[in-house]
Amino acid sequence: MNKPLLNISIVLTGILLGILHHVLKPAPDEKLLQEYAQHMANSTEWQGRIAPDFELKTTRGERIQLSENVGKKIIVLNFFATWCGPCREEMPELNRYFNEHKGESFLLLGVDAEEKQDRVDAFLADLKIDFPAGVDAGPIQKQYGVTAFPTTVLIGVDGKVQFYETGALANAEVAFDNLLRQNRQLIQSGRVISPEEYRLQAQNQPALPVRQSAQKTSAEEDDKLDPRGKRIVARMDCPCGCEKKVQGCTCKTSNNIKKTLAKEDFKDKPDDEIMTALNKRFCSGAM
Repeated sequence: MNKPLLNISIVLTGILLGILHHVLKPAPDEKLLQEYAQHMANSTEWQGRIAPDFELKTTRGERIQLSENVGKKIIVLNFFATWCGPCREEMPELNRYFNEHKGESFLLLGVDAEEKQDRVDAFLADLKIDFPAGVDAGPIQKQYGVTAFPTTVLIGVDGKVQFYETGALANAEVAFDNLLRQNRQLIQSGRVISPEEYRLQAQNQPALPVRQSAQKTSAEEDDKLDPRGKRIVARMDCPCGCEKKVQGCTCKTSNNIKKTLAKEDFKDKPDDEIMTALNKRFCSGAM
């Protein structure tokens, strides 16, 4: 198979696997359909794009530069947060897959969502995670358009995003096996992107368009809240992992919580019960 056809096959395989994940998983609640549509749009937008370069310091003190590994390894980025239930649920599956394939030009890298180092260390130790992970201060998530956790991205030896999935992965073999096989064929035949060419393409690729200012969106949602909604966002810690309250945070998670409080009727439920329900809802579950 020539290189153009093989590249097309890799991209199509990634898309089909993403669709298969969504078909096999339980149907989402109606309230989450709009969010899922956005997640699917992110997946489509990222297919075939050159992966943005970055450097991440792991919890073990190692510095990993993407451009030093692209073309040599198949790279999977797993964006996670310690407060995210689905992230915790998928970690053992990812760790098992990593240990089975780490000797096959395969790198799995965990990217935490702006949390404190000691909290991340405890989370990884509790789950006995073997693959490297580090704390992202925010830039990497923005580079990859991550708006919910967990999000998993596979970067091929051509330097391109071949798989982009939001939600917990239930079966790593279904997600990655075919892509690993096809990328290993490229490595064996020497048809990989060089570090120099990757850096050039990464620098010249335009960023995805920004849809709307997060700060503007947050202010708009604040204006729609009734007195109870304003009381809740002033009390509720933002589930994104930062130290802000929902009221003062401009992340997508906080904006979604404000939208929900403005639109839904929680009747006479206590504030604490509402906050608990919102906390659970806005961490992406298996899709």
